[in-house]
Amino acid sequence: MDRKRKKYIKSCEISEVCNVSLGGIKQKILIEGFRKGSPIVLFLHGGPGFPIPFCVGARGLFPDVTKRFTAVYWDQLGCGANNYPLTDRFDTEEFVRMTEQLVRYLKGRFPMEKLYLVGISWGSVLSLKTALALPHLVNGVFSVGQVLMPPLRSEEFFAAVENSAAPEKIKAQIREIKSCPLPSVKQILLISAAARKYTDAYGMKGDRRGKNSMKGIMASKDYRFKDFLACFNNGYRKNTILLQELSGIDLRQELACVRIPYTILGGMSDLVTPVKDVKEFIESSELENLKLIEFENEGHIPTPEMVEKLFSALAEAAGV
Repeated sequence: MDRKRKKYIKSCEISEVCNVSLGGIKQKILIEGFRKGSPIVLFLHGGPGFPIPFCVGARGLFPDVTKRFTAVYWDQLGCGANNYPLTDRFDTEEFVRMTEQLVRYLKGRFPMEKLYLVGISWGSVLSLKTALALPHLVNGVFSVGQVLMPPLRSEEFFAAVENSAAPEKIKAQIREIKSCPLPSVKQILLISAAARKYTDAYGMKGDRRGKNSMKGIMASKDYRFKDFLACFNNGYRKNTILLQELSGIDLRQELACVRIPYTILGGMSDLVTPVKDVKEFIESSELENLKLIEFENEGHIPTPEMVEKLFSALAEAAGV
């Protein structure tokens, strides 16, 4: 860890890794803020099971947010610093319950501060359902790669694979999956692998703008090497229920019921959760609390430039 980062961490009025019981299991969270009394931002990462970059190993990495907010980073159970073997009893609703428990813990510890949720991809499912369950505790939601309908099932995605350099064998398998109303876990993994290798669905191929965050996490004193490895190979390997539920998800009715401010940031190249679907939904729903910010040259995984815009939108909403 470099001296500048160490100096910043030391200057923060709150910067600690603590244990919280969520779902009856002790789990680590990182809480960091330059000044006490700042609004709280709980980051809910994607995957499921991929905590980078907003993870327990991110202490001192994001002063742009922690100078204005108290950031809370939680490696969701089963990955990173909270690696744990997940059986299929750990379904979507179980993760929603853990998220709700964490929100209640934070409001109990910081009762006077506003609290915002930031959901990224899979995390947007948790942030939406938590906002519906606890509107009196959450002041607003910001989501990147908002899940609305089944990921990687749009006509645009299937067309992108068909027009890609993928081998004909892969294209044939994808065509077969397209006609399946509910693909198997094996088929879901095949779709995801094809999307990463042959399309810009997740992000522009060759884009390495996020590499500094990875280096920073590896240098963290809060993350052991096995924690870093568990960002990629972890307790989600034997869990099938989460992917099955995601493959048939439809959140339009739930999103229409949200009454707190809800801002969605979407990359125009995102074929995992297409911005077009979100835009059409917002326009048809006519809900004043829903807002969409679109980004050119961005896919499903946010680049540092998109994250910077997210921080700015957060600061504007909170007035800090």
